[in-house]
Amino acid sequence: MTRGRLAAAALVVAGLVPAACSDKGPGEGEARLEVDGRAVVERRGGDRDEVRDSADIHSGDRVELVEGSGSMLLHRGIRLELRAGLGDAADSALLMGTTPELEAGDLLVSAPRRLELVAAGTTLRIDGGAARVSRALGVAVAAYDAAVQVDSAGQVREVPGLREMQVPALGRPPKTARPLDYRAGDPWDRRFLGQAMELGDRLEAIAKGYTQNLDGREGRTPGFFRLVLPGLDDEPSFGAELIDLERAPGETLVGAAITDLGRRGTFVERWHSVFGFREEGAAWGLVVLDQDVSGSPLLGTIEEAVGTSPLAFVAPPAPGRSAPQTPGSTGPDGPVTPSPTPTTSPPTTSPPTTSPPPTTPPTTTPTVPENPLAPVLDPVLGPTTEVVTGLVGGLLGIG
Repeated sequence: MTRGRLAAAALVVAGLVPAACSDKGPGEGEARLEVDGRAVVERRGGDRDEVRDSADIHSGDRVELVEGSGSMLLHRGIRLELRAGLGDAADSALLMGTTPELEAGDLLVSAPRRLELVAAGTTLRIDGGAARVSRALGVAVAAYDAAVQVDSAGQVREVPGLREMQVPALGRPPKTARPLDYRAGDPWDRRFLGQAMELGDRLEAIAKGYTQNLDGREGRTPGFFRLVLPGLDDEPSFGAELIDLERAPGETLVGAAITDLGRRGTFVERWHSVFGFREEGAAWGLVVLDQDVSGSPLLGTIEEAVGTSPLAFVAPPAPGRSAPQTPGSTGPDGPVTPSPTPTTSPPTTSPPTTSPPPTTPPTTTPTVPENPLAPVLDPVLGPTTEVVTGLVGGLLGIG
């Protein structure tokens, strides 16, 4: 599974810890803490240690990350990452045990096997990937690619990858998860979703620009999209019943291209999954990840579609002048009709006895309006500074 490689790569980068609690590594309820900054460890026996490099953590110890960041290697390759408060969040504080308890702040879990932890009385079971857990007034979990089960006072919910759930109070989880709301300034979000963020921004710009420059009568029929997306010719199930006439044509173009390149389920199932996730509020980059579609082929397909579309590229008028209007076009006051050619009487004065020398009009080159979508169709994404994003760049197929 493609997203599974995301967590695997993150574990490779984050998991280079040279020491453990014993020769066999941390045992059940133990961890090896590595700090890049400063952490305070309150021991079960009452001692208080300030850690700036590394330390062994035992069951009953409380770890608070007060400066920088830190990671805890548990048994079976499970990793927990803590950090000093980001934004309005408190510093990460974790009580270690067989079932760790997040007392405050944020926690990043990378769990190749199931890990069970507790926050504000709610039990979270994280399995097969990475997830961000936050503890404030309530509990929030954002699944990057892990499968997460939330049990809040017997109310059990599932949070699939690329979704999140906020539990405002014990026993009151929402009925369903919602699309993950990533934050560009969050280093953990950028680590796992950096290229999806960039791709999503690119697709958002293409969709808006396409809608603005498309002839208002186009982009509403299966025939139109079969023309600009030839891959749809092989989909007999693609028909008018799938096209929402209220949806912007640019949105339909991007979603149809993702559906065409996806392979999870039938075409109709993919169509409803793509637009259903999008209508729930998912950014386009998350929709692409959810369908396991590579970014470069997708951008190439959309660029070809734009190139074959009847786009109305109109050069802007000169300052202080209105744009020229042609017969049959629509102006601010309604349809424009041709004006009659004025007629004038011949001059009454006699023409001059000599004719002026003929002049040759200067040669001019017609101005070709610049494609307004060109800036957003460059398929090469900028470099991403996160180390892990570089390792997992193949996820979206973008070099």
